[in-house]
Amino acid sequence: MKKLICKLMLFIIPVLIYLGVSVFIDPYNVFHTDNIRMTYMTPNQNFIKTRYILDNKDKFNALLFGSSRVANLPVDGLPSVSEDGKELSWYNMTYAMGGIEENYLTLKTLIDGGVDVDEVIIMIDEISMWKNASYEYDELIFITYQAFEKSPFKFYYAYLKQKPLLKILPLIYDNYRGKEECLLGKKLFYEYGVDEKNTDFGVEEGIPTVYESERSLEYNEMSNAVSYLEKIVTLCDEEGIRLYVVTTPIYEATYREAIDNGYLEFLEDAAQVTDFYLFSGLNTYTISGNYYFDGSHFRPYVGLQMEKVVFGTDEERKKAVVEAANINSKVSFGQIVSKDNIDDIIDKLREEVE
Repeated sequence: MKKLICKLMLFIIPVLIYLGVSVFIDPYNVFHTDNIRMTYMTPNQNFIKTRYILDNKDKFNALLFGSSRVANLPVDGLPSVSEDGKELSWYNMTYAMGGIEENYLTLKTLIDGGVDVDEVIIMIDEISMWKNASYEYDELIFITYQAFEKSPFKFYYAYLKQKPLLKILPLIYDNYRGKEECLLGKKLFYEYGVDEKNTDFGVEEGIPTVYESERSLEYNEMSNAVSYLEKIVTLCDEEGIRLYVVTTPIYEATYREAIDNGYLEFLEDAAQVTDFYLFSGLNTYTISGNYYFDGSHFRPYVGLQMEKVVFGTDEERKKAVVEAANINSKVSFGQIVSKDNIDDIIDKLREEVE
C-alpha cells in the first residue's frame, strides 16, 4: 500500500504542478476575469466581458457590440443621458471577430442574467455578413460564454490542456509589480472594455498609407447574420431597449473585396429587418490608410466623427458629414438606410466603386 501511495504521489504531484502553472499563466485570462493580466496575447473577451457584466449588473446599462473594430467608437462621443433623461453608463463588448449571432447570444445572456440594458449599439460589417457563432473548441480566443454555460468542465479543460506559454511570464510579472502601462490597460478594460490605442485620436500625416485588403468570406445562404440581426431587433423591442445599428467605414481595398463577396447584398437584406446608419462607401476616410491602423481597423478619430453624426447636435452632424465627403462620394457619411431607400442607396454605392 505504501508503495502504491508513493507511485500515486509521483503521478499526482506533477499533474498538480502542471495545472497550477497553467492556471497562473492563463494567456487567455479565463481564470483571471476579475484581474486580467496585460500581455501581447489577446484574451477571450467574449467570456471575460460577459462574466464581468454579469458580476457587476448595476455598473453598466448601455452596451456596444461588434467585431474588434467597434472598440474604436470612443466613449467620448456617446450620449451620457438617454432620450427619456436616464443616465447612461457605456461598456464596449467588443471581442475578436464578434459576429451578429454571437452578439445576440451575449445580449440575451446578459438580459436573462438580470442586467438592465437601456441602449445598444451594434456595428455590422463584412465580417459579420459571414461569421456565425463558433461552437468548436479548436480556437481558444473564440470560445463563447454560452459554451461555458453548457459545460464549465469542458470549457476550462480546453484551456488547461494547452501547453503553458512560459515566455509570457516576464509580462505577467510586469502586471504584478504594477507597471504603469499594465495598470492603464486594466483600468481601460474594466471602465470601457478597450485598449490604450483605442483612445488615441491622432491620424497619420503626409503621404497616404496603403494597406493590403483584409480577406473576407462570401455572404451566402449559410450565413445566420440577418436572421440574428432580426432577433436582436425583436429582443430590443420586447425589452424596451433603444437600438442603434451602424455599418463600419471599411478601408477601400477591403471594401472592394467585400463587395465582390456579397457585402451590398448583405446590406440589402439587413435593411429589410432594421434601419441603420451607413458609414460604408468611398469617403475621405475610407480611401486613405492614414485613418486606419491596418486594412481592417479604422482609428478612433473616425469613430468620433461617426458618433457626431448619430448623437451630435445638428451643427456637429452637418460638419462631420461635410468633412467626410469627397469627389467619389455618392452617399452621405452616416446616411440613414431603410427598406424604403435601400435600392437607391445600393445603386449609388455601386456607382462609387465603378
